[in-house]
Amino acid sequence: MKILVTGAKGFIGRNLIEELGKNKEVELFEYDKDNDPQTLRYYTKECDFVFHLAAVHRPEDETEFEKVNYKFFADLLEMLRAKNNSSPVLLTSSIQADQNNAYGKSKLDAEEALKKHAEMISSRPIIYRLTNTFGRHARPNDHSVVATFCYNIARGLPIEIGDPDHVMKLYYIDDVIDSFLSHLNKNIAPDPDGFYRLPKNLEYEITLKELADKIYSFKAIIDGNWDISSADIFTKKLLATYLSYSI
Repeated sequence: MKILVTGAKGFIGRNLIEELGKNKEVELFEYDKDNDPQTLRYYTKECDFVFHLAAVHRPEDETEFEKVNYKFFADLLEMLRAKNNSSPVLLTSSIQADQNNAYGKSKLDAEEALKKHAEMISSRPIIYRLTNTFGRHARPNDHSVVATFCYNIARGLPIEIGDPDHVMKLYYIDDVIDSFLSHLNKNIAPDPDGFYRLPKNLEYEITLKELADKIYSFKAIIDGNWDISSADIFTKKLLATYLSYSI
């Protein structure tokens, strides 16, 4: 199977490629903003599945939202249609697609573009509305609060907490990747509203203060060599993330 991954050097892209790279029956087409745009024409001709992960979250210029999150994706879909390639396309959208802001609008426009593309070429659209996702390879001091807290706390740097009681809803990257990969061999039905999400038991809720306190406690766990075998699964996932930033 030939699999195209856009946003290959990003947080989700790096984790996805690491996992796909373990499968010797997969040929990877990795595309990122540094690649020659002409390679995308070849990839869209040959690919059997598309993971579209390319996106901007906090650009200096808000026009980048439409340019990257919508227009680039629309151009990719047009390339697929030009090659009569009806490969399934998995799009990482966001829970903010329902919100009235530039980022959310760009994600909503991308969703609509994929739905129309699927109707035009009889392709399978797979739209994930992701919440905040944490894990290794997320860039600290960017759009990941967990990455920022883990990176700074591991190095004794200060963190900022605007609203201690703000509740975060989090996905763990390995759970997201597992869910993505399940679509390669099965036609999985979406939620009733047509979107894909992780099961509720894999969505973790925590306040910013609780998150910071938990990550601060990991220093004591490591320094004291405490046994965390009885910790809950979320704590173990968060600790694994912390350790990836403490190296």
